[in-house]
Formats: sequence, C-alpha cells, structure tokens
Amino acid sequence: MEAKYHIIMADIISSSQIDKRKDFMKDFRKLIDQTNQNFKEKILSPLTITLGDEFQGVVADTITLIKMLFFMEEQIITKKYPFKLRYSAIYGEIDTEINTVIAHEMYGSGLTQAREALKTTKETGDNYFIDLNTPQDHQLELCLKLYQSIKSEWKTSEYDIIAAFLQYNDYKDLEKIGLYKTRSGAWKKRKSLRMEEYNIIKQLVFNIIGYA
Repeated sequence: MEAKYHIIMADIISSSQIDKRKDFMKDFRKLIDQTNQNFKEKILSPLTITLGDEFQGVVADTITLIKMLFFMEEQIITKKYPFKLRYSAIYGEIDTEINTVIAHEMYGSGLTQAREALKTTKETGDNYFIDLNTPQDHQLELCLKLYQSIKSEWKTSEYDIIAAFLQYNDYKDLEKIGLYKTRSGAWKKRKSLRMEEYNIIKQLVFNIIGYA
C-alpha cells in the first residue's frame, strides 16, 4: 500500500575534485554513523550510502529532517570534513515496506523525485531542494538560499573559530576560553562571519516548520 514519508537524500559536491590524499569516504561514513546515532529515535530507515558518494534515508517528520540537515552541516565544520553536501528533502510516496535496517530495496515516486531533485541542484547550483508538500516550501528554500550564501563565504581555515561560535554563540566566551585575547577581536570576527545572521536564519527555518 502506498504511503508518504519524509525522505532525505544528499551527495558530495564535486567528489571527483577532492584531494585524493584525504580519505574523505571514511569521513563520509563517520558523518552518516554520527547522524544515525544522534537521530536514531526518529529514523524510520537509517541513512545509507547508496552510490559511493550519495546517501538516502527516511525519517519520522519534517522537524527531524530539518534538524538532521543542520546537524550534518555543522558536523562537517566541527569535524573539518573535507567535503560539502547538497540535499533533497521530499515528502513523497514509497510503495514498498520501509526497510528499518538499511535504506535499500525500497522504491516509489518519492524516492525517484528525491534523486531527480539532486540532479536539479547540480544544474542550478543550489545546495538544498525542498518539496515537503506544504505552502511553506518556498519560504524554506529562500531561507536555505540565505543560509547557503553565508556558509559559502566561510573558509576551511576558519572552521575552528566557527565551530567555537556554534558551540558558545556569545563572542565573550571565546575570550574566556583563550581563542581571542580581547573581546573586541572576538566581536569583530563574529560579525565578519555573520554568525548572528546565520543563527537568525536557522531560527526562521524552525519557526516556518512550527518548531520554536
């Protein structure tokens, strides 16, 4: 019997261009394992690597899907993984039973749509495709475009300081833990990274999906 589910797919951007000296697939598997562990109570079919540099999974609801997306994006920064991801988030039909062990041997129009959406993002240059069959889909995509625009300005060399801001948020805390000698230096860096805007966009996304 056909039923609709929240499907998430992603693939590594320009995986063929990543420095081959970096075992990025090992890091990719770590990210998948971390995410599955962190969201295990809300996962219906665990994130599973399907085509080498792509994964898919099925989760319980929209809130889990969006939380998962932000979690993975911030883990890439915190762990300094040498890759970036592009995502499709779909609420669509799966014709077969949900495989609760591994996200294989399932098919349906929702899975097909999610995979086609990944191809679309490659053409448009967007990192996020949202089709959750709600009136808020366009708002979510606009917010995620802003989210992407901020993250695209961040350099890999800045990941340590960005990770600290993600953890502590307040620039005064960075002085306390010794990352900056003065509060003004930490404030200027937080402002140049647009961390306040970053957090506002995340809050907007959660407000849109009804999660305060």
